[in-house]
Amino acid sequence: MKYDLLIGIDGGGTHSTAAAAWPDGRIAAVAYGGGLNYHHAGIETVRLRMEDMVAQLCEKAGAGRPLVCVGMSALDAPADEATLARFTAGRFESGQLDLQSDAYAALMGFTCGEPGMIVICGTGSMLLLLDEQGRQHVSGGWGYLLADAGSSYTLAREALLAVIDEYEEMGEKTVLTRHALDYFGVSTPRMIIDKVYAPDFTPDRLAGFARHVLKEAESGERVACSILQRTMPRLAAQAAQLMKKSPSAHRVGLYGGVFMHSAAARACFTDTLRRLAPKAQICPLDYPPELGAIIHLMRREDILSESALHNLKTTYKEVHP
Repeated sequence: MKYDLLIGIDGGGTHSTAAAAWPDGRIAAVAYGGGLNYHHAGIETVRLRMEDMVAQLCEKAGAGRPLVCVGMSALDAPADEATLARFTAGRFESGQLDLQSDAYAALMGFTCGEPGMIVICGTGSMLLLLDEQGRQHVSGGWGYLLADAGSSYTLAREALLAVIDEYEEMGEKTVLTRHALDYFGVSTPRMIIDKVYAPDFTPDRLAGFARHVLKEAESGERVACSILQRTMPRLAAQAAQLMKKSPSAHRVGLYGGVFMHSAAARACFTDTLRRLAPKAQICPLDYPPELGAIIHLMRREDILSESALHNLKTTYKEVHP
């Protein structure tokens, strides 16, 4: 292999995690950076963020020739030649950079290339299935303006609609109103208008309000629970439909902030999925997406082995507890 370092980056919408490994799977360094969704931040900003993380990792590892795979939240398939060219205009050479979707990086960390499906539910939501022939099948990922079932943005938007309904005496009272006033720093619901329509307001800012929805749902608050019960089953229905693409892809991995921080959200999703697809097996991820990106590179370079996977898992815990 002509590269002395393998770098995998989990490029989320709001922040990114990068890991560098030697060809034998031993982790050399870890770095962090801003979000890599170029639809929000722009190509140039994202390219510079990627280059900065790679530079940090190379400096920490004392290596100068990395092969890089980035799982990007802006993609739902491997980048085409035109998109790839826009990211190789600076530090990266042709062939040195591999751009995949963030869902694919997470999927590789789950299946290591075997059939299976990953369901990501964070700021946005997306599902990706790998079939027996190694083909990718995607569902969701339409973005916050169209359809991201179960996502933080969707949960937060539904919560604000409940706040509006209470204010306009169209719905029941909810503690989410108090949380909304505190979160946006206002004294009345109508003052939220100026906040969400401000020029510098971003989707992730609204998505951040979802943590209050999840917290209240955990405690059984009626309106918060109803929001989960309206949104998570749709995500589960998407998963059940996507599973029909491959009879062998019955293992389902869950990833993202909504699943990681809310037992109520996980339960609402899994209960529906098991009803719609009884063969579904909900399993934990063995490797995080940044390592999934490295596993993809190892498969690409034909150096993936059980010992390399063991080294990835054990040495990553030492630098990233």
